Order: sequence, then structure tokens, then C-alpha cells
Amino acid sequence: MVDLAEVRGRTDEVASALNQARAVLGRVENLLNEETVDQELTLRLNDVQSFGRSAERVSQLEQDAGPKRRAAWETEEPRAVAASDDADAALGSAFRSSQGDAGSISARLSEPSKDMAGLRDGLRASSEQLQNVMKHADALDRMEGYDGPKGQLANVRGVKSIVDEAEKGVAEAAARIETARTIAARFEQEPPAIKSGQLADQITSTRHRLGRELSGAQDRVREVRGPVGSRKADVAKATDQAIGAAVTAKDAEKAAKELAKNVQAGTTPRPAPTQHTQTQHTESNSQQDLHRRLDGKAQNSGMQR
Repeated sequence: MVDLAEVRGRTDEVASALNQARAVLGRVENLLNEETVDQELTLRLNDVQSFGRSAERVSQLEQDAGPKRRAAWETEEPRAVAASDDADAALGSAFRSSQGDAGSISARLSEPSKDMAGLRDGLRASSEQLQNVMKHADALDRMEGYDGPKGQLANVRGVKSIVDEAEKGVAEAAARIETARTIAARFEQEPPAIKSGQLADQITSTRHRLGRELSGAQDRVREVRGPVGSRKADVAKATDQAIGAAVTAKDAEKAAKELAKNVQAGTTPRPAPTQHTQTQHTESNSQQDLHRRLDGKAQNSGMQR
């Protein structure tokens, strides 16, 4: 005979894991659509291009400052020194402006970085939960006398493969976004080497690195979004089937408990009236009647005499 409590427990675990997977995959689809993270990455890539264009201005200022420094060093004339200082000040101002642009990019990447990290963690937790309930799905498939849906292990494995693939892509995208955020933040904070002659190159190099990371993140976002959306119906079908099985199992266990309770109440013997008490009551009444009759006869006899 099937252990209804065991069936109820196992079906509930499977249904809970699949429902959690469906929920987190729904969040993946919503967050990775073209109007959220994807659009945010497009905007940040535009910011990176604007940031990179400042390299041209910085390069011009570097070319202007170089000869003036040499002249100041060679002549030591106050006018030449002042001109050199002014050129360096203009160069420093332009470079610090680029650093401020990089800081804005880093700040604007903070939210998508957190969002993607949250999705990654949710997918990992769902994958672990699905892994843990495989034993329950397998037991239900093998259970003799269980008339619920079969193939639950295959359903769990199928959903887990979707979750795992999504987690892999989301984790890579999250890592790339965080890397880009760190690159921009470090560029903002790095003290400029005004006389290095390499400030424009630093801007250009940083632009390339930021663009590479953000473009790669956007590619992964789009790669994840497609399969999650296309297999949404499969996840929903597996989840609904598991939830239906869990509800049926719960109702069956409840009905069995109610039946057992009613049977027990109907067959429990009730205490019968005590025969000894009834006999004593009958005898007492008979003795009273006898005494009344005898007393009546005695009185009647006296009266006749």
C-alpha cells in the first residue's frame, strides 16, 4: 500500500523546487529584455564612446605641453616656465574631466551589476534545490502503487538544464559588467602622470577595455534571453504538473485521515447501562410495593375485627 504521507512530502518538495525555478527564470526573462539591462548596456557603451573621444583633446594638449616644458627647462625664463605650467594645467584639467566621465560610467554600472549578481545567485540557489529534489522525483517514478504523473525526474532534469545554462550566461555577463565597473572606477582614482606623454593612450586603452567587457556582457545577455523565453512553456508545463500532483497527494492524505477518524468513531463501543443498578432499582420498587400492600392488608384486618 502506498504511504500517502511519503507521497505528499515528496510531491511537495518537487513542486516547490520547480515553482521556484519558474519564478527565477521569469525574473531572468523580465530583467534581460531589451528595455532593461540590454538597454542599460547600450547606453553605457555610448558613454564609453563619448569618454574615448576625449583622448583626441588630451593628445593635442600633450603635444602642446611637451615643447613648452623643454623650453622652460632649457631657458628657465619666467615666461617660458609660466607657459609650461599653463599647458600642464590645461592638460591636467582635460584629463581629470575624462576621469570624471569614467567615474560616471562606473556609478551607472552599479545597478545593473547588482541586478545581474542577484539573478546569478537566484539561479544558483534554484539549481541546487533542483539537484536536491531529484531523489524525490526518482522515488515517485519508481514507487509501486503510485498513480500520479510519471517522468517527474526527467522534468526536473529538463528544467535544471535550462536553469544551469541561464546561470552560466548570467554569471559571465555579471562578471563582465563588474569588471567594466572596476576598470572605470580605477581610472577615475588613478593619479595622472601629467608629464608622461601617455595620458591620451591611457584613455584610449581604457575605452577599448570598457567596450570589450560591456559588449561581451551584452552578447551574453542576449544569448541567455532567447532560450529562457523559448522554453518558458516547457517549464510551466512541468511545474503545473508537479503542483497538481502535490495538491492531489495532499487531498488524498487528508481524505484518508478523515476516513480513519470516522471509522474509529463509528466502531468504538459505548458503555452499556449497568445491569446491577437496574436490578437494584427494580428490586427496590418491588419491595416498596410489597410493603404498601402488606400494610394495607394489616390495616383492613384490624378494622374488620
